[in-house]
Formats: sequence, structure tokens, C-alpha cells
Amino acid sequence: MAENTKSTETTTTFTDDLESIRCVLRSDDHLQIQQSGDYEQVRIKLDHDIQISFLFDSLQIVSQSLTIDNVLELRISKGSSKCPLNQEQWADIRKYFDELIRKADKTTSLRSIIQLIQDQLLRTKITNPRFKPKEKKSNDDSASADNTSVSNKFRGGDLIFNRLLHDKTVDRGQVVIGYEDRFTGIHEIAFNEFKKVHDHEYGVPMHRLRYFKINGRTVWDRTKKLDILTGSEQEDRISNGVDQEMPLIQGLYRFEPLLEQWVQQPHISLISDDTRTPSTNDTCLPQQCQFLTWNILFDYHHSSLIYTTQRYQSILQTLKSLQPDLICLQEVTRTFLNLLLNEMWLQENNYYIIIKQSIINSEQNKSYGQLILMKNFRPRSFTICPLDISKNNDNTTTEITNTNATKEIIIARFGLSTKVTIDIVNLHLHSNRSRNANDKRCQTLENLFKQFNTKNYMLIGDFNFGDYDVKEQNMLEKYSNDIHDLWKDTYDIEQNPGFTYDPSRNICARITSDTQINRRFDRYLIHTLYNLYYSIQHLNMIGIDTIPIDPLNNDDDKRINQSDHYGLQLLINFQTRAISHRSALVVLPTTEHWPLIEEYREKYDPSFNRWPPHINILWPFFDLTGCEDDEENILVPLRMLLSHCESFNAEVNQIDTFIENNISFMKLNDKSKDNVKNLYEQIKNLFPQCCTNKRNSYNPHMTIAQFENEGQRNEAQSTLTLNKPFEFPVQYLYILQRSLDDDTTPFQITYQLPLGSVLQPLHSQQLNRFNPKLQQFFQTMNLYENEQSYIRKQDKLNKLASCFDQMFNKDSLHCFTHEFLSYGSFRIGINGQDLDTVFVLNEIKSNDEKTNFDETLLEMKNKPNGMSNHIVNLLEMQINGCLKDEIFYSRKIEALFPIILIVFNDMTKVEISVQVPTNKEQHGDEKRSENASNYDKYINGVHDIEHLLVHVRSPPIFQHLLTFIRNWAQHVGIYGQAFGYLGGYSWAVLCAYICRSFLSSIKSLSSIEQFSIDDFFSLVEKFFSTYANFNWTSEVVRLHSTSYKQTTHSEQKSMYNRGTMRILSPISPYNNTGRTTTNSTRDLIIQEFQRVVDLLNRVNTITTKDKANALKLVLELNNDFPNQTVQSLLQLTLSCENVNDLDEWIGWLKSRLAHFMNGMENECHLIIQTQSSIEYQSNNTEALYSIGFQLNQELISQKRNFTYFLDKLLDQFNQYPNRKETMKISYKLIGIHDWKLVRMQPKPQRTRK
Repeated sequence: MAENTKSTETTTTFTDDLESIRCVLRSDDHLQIQQSGDYEQVRIKLDHDIQISFLFDSLQIVSQSLTIDNVLELRISKGSSKCPLNQEQWADIRKYFDELIRKADKTTSLRSIIQLIQDQLLRTKITNPRFKPKEKKSNDDSASADNTSVSNKFRGGDLIFNRLLHDKTVDRGQVVIGYEDRFTGIHEIAFNEFKKVHDHEYGVPMHRLRYFKINGRTVWDRTKKLDILTGSEQEDRISNGVDQEMPLIQGLYRFEPLLEQWVQQPHISLISDDTRTPSTNDTCLPQQCQFLTWNILFDYHHSSLIYTTQRYQSILQTLKSLQPDLICLQEVTRTFLNLLLNEMWLQENNYYIIIKQSIINSEQNKSYGQLILMKNFRPRSFTICPLDISKNNDNTTTEITNTNATKEIIIARFGLSTKVTIDIVNLHLHSNRSRNANDKRCQTLENLFKQFNTKNYMLIGDFNFGDYDVKEQNMLEKYSNDIHDLWKDTYDIEQNPGFTYDPSRNICARITSDTQINRRFDRYLIHTLYNLYYSIQHLNMIGIDTIPIDPLNNDDDKRINQSDHYGLQLLINFQTRAISHRSALVVLPTTEHWPLIEEYREKYDPSFNRWPPHINILWPFFDLTGCEDDEENILVPLRMLLSHCESFNAEVNQIDTFIENNISFMKLNDKSKDNVKNLYEQIKNLFPQCCTNKRNSYNPHMTIAQFENEGQRNEAQSTLTLNKPFEFPVQYLYILQRSLDDDTTPFQITYQLPLGSVLQPLHSQQLNRFNPKLQQFFQTMNLYENEQSYIRKQDKLNKLASCFDQMFNKDSLHCFTHEFLSYGSFRIGINGQDLDTVFVLNEIKSNDEKTNFDETLLEMKNKPNGMSNHIVNLLEMQINGCLKDEIFYSRKIEALFPIILIVFNDMTKVEISVQVPTNKEQHGDEKRSENASNYDKYINGVHDIEHLLVHVRSPPIFQHLLTFIRNWAQHVGIYGQAFGYLGGYSWAVLCAYICRSFLSSIKSLSSIEQFSIDDFFSLVEKFFSTYANFNWTSEVVRLHSTSYKQTTHSEQKSMYNRGTMRILSPISPYNNTGRTTTNSTRDLIIQEFQRVVDLLNRVNTITTKDKANALKLVLELNNDFPNQTVQSLLQLTLSCENVNDLDEWIGWLKSRLAHFMNGMENECHLIIQTQSSIEYQSNNTEALYSIGFQLNQELISQKRNFTYFLDKLLDQFNQYPNRKETMKISYKLIGIHDWKLVRMQPKPQRTRK
């Protein structure tokens, strides 16, 4: 609200502001100024006898603006005992006033405060029985007459004069007054020169006013009883009060100022529009485009109740105030069209308008229709066609004759760039008054979705169904992967349902509704292809407030809404994505072979300075800009495809020549060539639009020489020989881009995308291509995972995959496929304790006969959790059957997704999360293969990791940074989500943000392969300095500064309240990954960040050796639990009969800790320090866990809330459904001194986090 009250006028004076306040008031007399000692006092009377007063010094601020800072004793009060507000309403107004003042600053205008209070008062309904107006006894006919009398009352000239005097939207310099002189007849005078009889000796009495003109157009005439200005003339005079009706036919119109009339414009239909023809500037939407859609309500029904004259005038004023770029209106009649075409703002702002015949003929046929208005641009083509268009009806034209019986839609095509277009559809679907309305709406939508599936388009208008109309919602859900409902993308409909048809609040809707059910009728649906992405800047409803039926009658509180629908205003940013020769997807040989390759290229390849040695996969490729949409729609699907392609070695065995174009190249052997071609075919299926060469088959090669003619080639032929073959690993694909399209700008690496489902671990052979000093540092500090540990995990992953393949395969299932994937630390190739995996079952369309297994699963699908539970039981049975002798123990864990925990005999721990997504029918672009269409399906844990890998640009550098940071966090005791600290994924997001923000541009592959200690130190230093100085109380760590899917206020509030360190997931709905952090644990983490910053500031960091030593000191920092502020500790002891039960018992403790810690902090107001690990005792059947407090045990024991939350925690253990008698828990509250004494006693123990 504070933003709304800030003054933006810097040139207005105090006097100007006082005059502007008068416009807010019902009468000039409601603002009074009188002397009060050394100051002047201002009293302002608002509605309901509420008064705002203040003092000011006229000598000091006469040339200044009227702001909060320039007045004294600003207060609000009741004007008298006649104030009709009850006590609750008065308290609310005072509270609202105090809140405005609190949020205001010294530049906030006083007028804005008064305007907001007045608006709030207008929304206040008087319920005090003492002040209710007396009801007159009357029959229905007289009541009806009373209702219509206001609209029929003709305003006098004095009221019109006052209206023009205080209406700031009217240019009074363009107003002329016609008055009658008793002797000389009618005279005209400029409004600004007019004097009333009481103001001047030659003033004119108000009863002699005959007419008013604005810009030469008569807006009020006493003799003709014409009043366009307030709309108070008789309804049947509306068309007579404007200029004579111009003849119209269906088509596109623009106002021609020289002719002073609307002129039909030439146009072409969609079917005649060749989209290969570039769009011109005047047919392109603006990059930031303001849309408005509004059903404005025709008046064929309930006409005496809905005050169409007043509504239409108010709608026109709203449109004038907003002046959107593109307006879609529904239920338009000729009456409204006539008023609209005479609006000066429409004529002067170069609007184009598409008019349907059903509007033109509305008076004869009682019909209505849609309009599209466009500001400063026109459609490159458009078509008006039947709403119930069939899939095979391709020849849609604008020649519709039976407009009375046929609903129609307007489809207008616009450019977004010279090469990218979007179709805007203004539609009005069948209402429930139509027979089989649900089926008709579904059929219409499906036809549109299928016909437009290869285009960018928006469906805009009145859909006539809500979010709880099952058939229509199922239809939208079926296509929800491709077609986005912008309101649902922007808001949580549970929190903000977006009812544009709301009989509970909208007076018109209450009159027109048969069911009185609130619904979200009006929508924006959007479908985009690869070449377009967007971000929503603003989306809200307009026309929510009521308008007075008689705005000039202060004693009349009759009001009406502008329509039975609220309008929807959208501000959206469009960005086109081109396929450019400045971008390429390539294979790069490792740098160790570059000297050999570059020896040829430097001599014979003119592109030597622009391109590195490479093999093209796709060129040209997408011109990526680094936005979130690049990752969502290009990079993550590409990476998911590559995760199914294992890395391989490529061998170059000879130099060959394309004789037809005199190009020499290094040739792959047959096996390597097949591997690259297989990779190409899969990527081509994902991005067919990038395959521009339709004539020649793909032939992977590495160009080393380009000659102008055959003679040059023959001359160099003897030097183009390869002495021996060489081999290089293909573990990554690279996206190369250059910023300027000229011959001097070289390509740089913008993305490095790994092949295979998991990244190469840091201990692997790839380290031979990393800086030796960095490699030596990581080995010395024991940061690499033990090779045997990695092999054990890989072995378990392979055995489980093979085990599941025996049950879930193409022979046993025709309607389902499955995937078994790793995620977490193993997927990104860094050291982790456990192996996290996910089993995914996908339902697919199949023409084959269902198997018995298919039938069983399909039957289970209809039972709550039936499918998931059945799959878990099958997996357990299969695991125990195949790997029984290798398993130490296993158990099921109930979670968001069911989990199977397995501990193998070699103590390798594997967690299997079971994900059974709901089926969505495959549809959309038929050019994409079934395999390709699965790459953007969300898989829990997997896609979260993949978003990070594409975001960081270079995964190997990210691996090194994350390994270092995780190791440090574990050492200093701030690692572990269960204990209120940050978990592994939160640390990964923090590292990804640093890599993307501060990693220097990757000029070549050597920048990655020779990443040095100095480079690494810079990243580490940036990590700690960034997060030590980060404002964690108010700022958010998110990988993209803005999202094309906005987060609502209610979502933000919920998200922010869950955790005090807000580190958002890069995937919608952007959950907080640090949701278990508390104020206490957040402060401890920040202290550790600052501790490292202080350390790096103290030590020398000049030479490479200094930097390596500083990094070593960071890793040698120890866990400070309990720290020096802790005075007492709560120690929990858990014991069981065996280690299996103990691990299960500890798992339950971890799941209960977050609630207990929040209770300690929020209800008991204690500052705590949680232990970041579980202490297993030597017998493996007992474990300890401690929480430190900054108060001694005596003071803590006296806190009633502490006892309550402790009892509640212990009671949670009694409620554990799988608890055995041998599972026990005990506690003791001890002082820090006693705790340390116990620790000093020698006792063998082991710690397992």
C-alpha cells in the first residue's frame, strides 16, 4: 500500500494539491481552511461524516507539494455524532489510516492518503440500524419506476459545469459553453473564460446555459435533452446523441484524422497468410504487451436493473484510463460500438478495431459479439470463423452469413519478430443455457488445441466454465504440458481463486446468475513453441469496485458494477528465441590433441580464429540468452536425453576430403562415426527445427582445411596426412556461442552438458585433464571419494536395475515402462554416504494387447495409493528374491513417495523412492518422437539435480566447489537438514549460484581443463563473502532473478515462513530447500561463513601456494559444538536390540526434531544449538543426540512451555506405529560443566552422520 501512496508529482505546489483534493470530495465546501494561531488549519469532510484535519504553515510551504512531511497534527476523527459507522467499522477505518501513515515516507502525497481513505469509506456498508434510510411502502411497479428514475433524470447545467470544473481527465481548454443572451441570442465562450453571475458583474446566470461542447462535439444540450457526459439521457436516445450512425460491414477499421471518420482497412485471411513472409513493424506486438479481456454484458435481459447507460460510460472511462495494447471484449452490441467509436482517446491513439457482423446487426437480430482493439499495430492477417469449428474445416474465412445462429471467434495473427508469429483468439464459449454446453465447450477446446498445435497462440475471453467443472478441467489437464493457464501459473487458486464471475460480490452477476455460484469464467491460455518464451509481469482483475448510478446525487447510495464479469488485465513480456548460426551444439576433442589438429587448421582453415576444433552435432542451434526458459525448454530436456546416452571414445584414423566443396577433415572410424550419428538422431528427434539441411545425410567430421578451388586443395594434399590415429573421450557435448555476427568474434563455451545418467566421479580418469596442483590439493585433503566405495555403489545400482528389469520389461508390460535412476550425490559424481535412487513407472499408449500384469496395474490405479503400495510390495519381493544373500536388512519408509531402505552386507546403504506419476495422454507436435516427449517429465530428485547441472555451465568446476563446501560444512557442524541446518541440495543450490554468477567466461576448453588453484580460490572466496554479507532476513537465493511463473503473495508467505534461510529450488513451485532452518541455526551458519571470511582476511593469499594453504586452513576448522554460549544441554538416549532397529529408531527421531526445535525457539523463546550428528555408542545398539541452550538447566526447567514441548516430543515416540518393546528413549537435562566431565572420560565410540 505504501507504494500506492507515494507521490510521483514533483512539480505541483501546495495550492495545486489542495485543488486536486477537492476533486476527491463530494462538494467544494467539504474542504475548509481557517486560521489557527500561527498556522492554517485544514478540515476535510469525507463520506459517512468522517473528517481529516491537519495544520500547515503557508509561508514556508507555499511553493512546495502537500506531503506528509509538510503538515502537522495529521489526524482522523468523526465529524459529529451523526457518523453512521458502527464501532467496529470506525475502528477499522482508524486502523487503516494509521497503517497508511506508518508505511508512508516524507514524499508521500497527502492527496493519496485522502483518496485511499475515501475509497475505503465508499466500500464500507452501513449496518448501523440507527442510520438506515426509511423504506417507502410501494408496490412492485412503483419500485421499478424508482429504480429507473435516476437513470432518466436530466442533469442541469450547473451540475455539468461543476463536473467539468473538477474532472481532471477533461482538457478544459477544449471545452466551449453555449449560453443564451436575452437580447442577442446564443453565444459561445471558452470554458476557462466563463464567469458566473456571482463572480463577475457581467457573469452569466446558470439557467441560461444551453449546451457544452468538447473538441467541437456536443456533450450536453438542454433543448435536445442530450447528456453524453454523464449518460443520464433516456436509454432510447443513446444512438441519437452521438454522430449519425456510420454504415459498417464486418472487417478491420482505423480512424483517419483527415477524413474524421473510421475507414475500413484491407486485410488477408489466415489461410492466405504465408508465415514465411517476415512480419512488418506495424504488425508486431510490443515486446511488453498489456492485454485486457472483458465481457461487458449486453442488456437484452434485466435491462431495467443493470443500468447499461451508466455501465457503458464507466467501462469507456476505464478503458481510457488503461489504454491497453490489445483489448478483447465480449457481449458487445451496436449501442456500445457507437459510443466506443466516438471516444477521442480511441481516435487519437491510433487504435485498429476488428468488428464482427453480429455486432453491427445486433439491433435487428438481438445479437452480440466480440471485438479486438489494437493500439499502434494491426494484425498481419485475421479470420472470423464459427466457434464450433471442426478439425477438418481448414478453409475458414471471414464470409459468415448466418451470424445470428452461429457463435464465432476472432483469430488474429501478429508478429513477435520478423520470423515469429502468434495467433490471438478472442472467444466466447457456450454458456450453461445452451444444450449440452459442457460437451460443446470441450469439443471446441480440443478442436482448437489440435488445429493450433504447431503455432504460438493465446486463447483469450469468456470460457463460461469454472475450475470445478469436471469435463472441461479434464480437457485442460489432458493438454496441460503444452497449454498454460496464466492465472494458475501466477496464483494458487486455493488462495486466490480469481472468480471473474462472482455473484457473492458483483451486483450485476447476482442479477444475471441462475445458480449464484462463483466461477473463474475469464482466462488467458497460452501455447508456445521453441521459438517463444514469456514472463508475466502483472495479472489482476479490474472493474471490481461498484460505480454510482447517479454520481451527482450525493444523497443517493445506489450503485452497480460495470459488468457481471470482472475484466482481466495482463502485462506480459514476450521474448523470441531464434535458431542462429551464432550458436552450435558440438563435440570437442580434449585439449591434449589440439596441437596436432591446430597445426593443419592454422594453415588451411579460414575459420581458425573463430572456431575451436570440433564436430558439429547441430548447427545452427538455438540462440540462448541464459534465461530460465532456456533451461526449462531446451537445456534440461537435452540433458535428460543425454543422460540416456552413455559416453564413448572417439577415434580419428585418417584425413579425408569432401571433393564437391574442397573441404578436408579428420575422419572418425566406423564405430565412432556410428556413435556420433546415433547421438545426432536422438537429438534431431528432440529438436527437429534445428535440422535445416534436408538434402544431405548427416556425416560427422572435424574440418581442418577449406580451399577456394581444386587447385589449392591439390597443392596442399601431400601435407594433409595423419601419421597415427588418436582417440579422445566423448563425455560431454558443448554449446558454443558468439555475441557478434562477424568474422572476428570467436565462439565461446556457454554450456558443458554431460553424457550418461551420472557424472564422472572426481577420482576418475578425467582428472588427468585437470590442473595438476588442484588435483594434488584434493588428493592431499582426502576430498575424492574412495574408488572402491564408488565401485560398490555402482555395483549395487547395476544389480538392482537388472533385478527390476526381470519383472518390468517389454514382454510383461505393454501399457507401462519403467526407469530406475540415481539422484543426489552419486548422480553428480561427488562423495556421499548413501546411494539415492528412484523407481519410476510411466503409463504409455500402446496398440498391443494388454498383458495380465497390465490389467493388474490398471486396476490398482483406481484405488487410493493402490498402485504405489503394490509396486513397493513387488519391488521388495523382487529384491529379496534376487539379492537375498547380499542384503543385511531392508525396510519400508512412509514418505511423500514410498521409500525402500536397503543396507547391503558391505554396509552400502541404498534408498529407493517409488514414483508413480498420473497419466497424461501423449499429444502435441507429432514430429517429436515418443521417446523425446518423455524428457521433460518431472522425476523427483532427478530433475532437481539436472537443473543445477545445466545452470552451472561447467559441471566439473561445480563438482569441485560443491565437494569442498560440503566437506567444510560437515567439519564445522552445520550440515544436515534433519538437525535444522542446510541439507545437501541446499548447499548444491548455493554453489550453483556462485558458479553461474562469478565463474569467468569460458573462452575455450582449456579454461575448464586447466582450471587452477587460483581460479578455484577465487570461487571459494566469492562463496563465503557473498553469503556472509547476504541479507538472510529479507532476501532470497534463487538461481534466476525473475521467473516466468510468478509466485503469489500467499505462496511467498507460506514459503517464507517455512525456514529462515530461503534457498529456492529452481523448479516450480520453487519450494524453500532450507525449510528446516530456524533463527538459531541460521545465525550459526552465518557465523561460520563469517569465520571463514575472517580467516581469509588474516592469512596471506598472494601466491598460489598461499591460496592452497588458505584453502587447507578452511577445511581444518573444527566443529564448535557446544559453543561457548551454551550453558545446558538436553541429551536424548536411544537404545534398541540391534543396529537395524536403532537406525529405524533414529530415523523417527530425525523426522520429529524440526517441530521440537521450532517450539523451543518460537514458544519458549530459547536460543539453541543443535548437534549435527548422531553419536553411536560402541555396542551399536545405543546412540546419543544433544541440543544446547543458552540458559542453565534450572531456568529451562522452570519454563512451562519447555516441559510441554519435551513431553510432546517423547509422546511422538510412543505413537511410532512400528515401535518394539526393545525400542527405548530417555533424556536428561544437564549443565555444560557436567556434560564436559562425561566427555573427558575415555569411552570408545563411533560417529555416523
